[in-house]
Amino acid sequence: MDGGDQEGRQGKDWDLDFCTIPFQDRYILYRPRRHLAFIGNQALVDHVRNRRAGRPGPAHPEADRFLASAGFWAADLECTPLPPAEDIRPTQAVLLMTNHCNLRCVYCYANAGAESRSVQMPWPVAQAVIDTMLANARRPGAASPALTFHGGGEPTVHWETLVRATQYAKNGDARTRVSMSSNGVWSDRQRKFICQHFDNVSLSMDGIAPVQDRQRPRRNGGGSYQAVMESIAALDEAGIDYGIRMTVLPDVVGHLAEGVRLICEKTRARAIQIEPTFTSSRGQYADITGEFADAFADRFLEAWKLARSAGRHIYYSGARPWVIAPMFCMAPLQAMVATADGRLVTCFEVFSEQSPMAGLFTVGRVSGGRVTYDRAALRRFVAAQQRRREACRDCFCYWHCCGDCATRRPDGHAATQGRCRATRKITLGLLLDYIEEGGGVWQGLREQRLVSAEVCSGESGPAATPATDARKKPAP
Repeated sequence: MDGGDQEGRQGKDWDLDFCTIPFQDRYILYRPRRHLAFIGNQALVDHVRNRRAGRPGPAHPEADRFLASAGFWAADLECTPLPPAEDIRPTQAVLLMTNHCNLRCVYCYANAGAESRSVQMPWPVAQAVIDTMLANARRPGAASPALTFHGGGEPTVHWETLVRATQYAKNGDARTRVSMSSNGVWSDRQRKFICQHFDNVSLSMDGIAPVQDRQRPRRNGGGSYQAVMESIAALDEAGIDYGIRMTVLPDVVGHLAEGVRLICEKTRARAIQIEPTFTSSRGQYADITGEFADAFADRFLEAWKLARSAGRHIYYSGARPWVIAPMFCMAPLQAMVATADGRLVTCFEVFSEQSPMAGLFTVGRVSGGRVTYDRAALRRFVAAQQRRREACRDCFCYWHCCGDCATRRPDGHAATQGRCRATRKITLGLLLDYIEEGGGVWQGLREQRLVSAEVCSGESGPAATPATDARKKPAP
């Protein structure tokens, strides 16, 4: 798929982001920072380019009326700038509890449970991070505190410290919201505590039983599907907010829609995140192939249609046209992420010094009951992400993908052709759906929707394509 023609910002009369994305024998005209898209012919593209550059050209009053009614010439939405590293005072704490795990998932990025050195977060580290979070939350105008458990392993394996941390944070500030990313293989005692004390859970669950049991086996080789479904039933009964995170491998991509259908029918999960695998084996990061990228994108869009019809929100992290952001992930600036061995890091996947990216992603320490940021290291990390992002300036996903995840693109754009391919293809599919739903024009910033028609008949002048030219899929 063509990555799109991203015009520069050299317009004489209008300084706006404008992309033209080839589609069949026409183009999607896209204003990413207006959440505006429609399909037009070459003449309409030329007309817009001439007007932007202040060049003389043929008069097309019908096209001009259409562009004006769609709000095409409105100013770009501002992208919120990144705060200075010196101003970072996170009120969200993320504790990467352990590298132990009760499962042996075939694609585990951390090779959890099999590392040569055991790492478990000691209580003084957890306490220091929570104390700092609570102190930051007491500052004037600060957000309420939030505590999240994550890790290179399963956080519930380090159960006593998890319980102690939850109670300590809640006692320190009753507003504290507690959440966790987990595999959902819990004991009855753990289910009861989680349902009583947690506000949100993200569950890793890969779909139908044969896929789940094959990709996410227990330590002894047994399946995990039944245990996860029992935990989901407990969360549903307790009314706990939770989402499901699915990982797709090349040999099971054909079962993706079936897995999403099961989740929609058997659970009350409102959000489903679906990601292609980003490891070649346990503990080894790798880009996906172009063939898998295409298959994943096609099956994702199929599953997206199914989930939308069931009233569920389904998403893939790289394709998010509703986002205008300065960086792919704001965790480095909005969360205080602490590893079990006392590092402050910029990513939930950098679980300890055993992580291959620990050096680049380390921005502080937790020691002696104190949390200390290395502000210079944080500035360097953010600057590196911004430089890498600029390599994507000619892509129509620039404002949404924002250079992609730092762990998915550690070596820059060339190393991630497969994932970038999937991101562009899914984003294109979503735009087409939004255009279809909007009657020919996606206006994500307006509640009212324009009904598009041909602005000028024939191929000799500018035309916006009616909705019948877009693929039929439901959209928000």
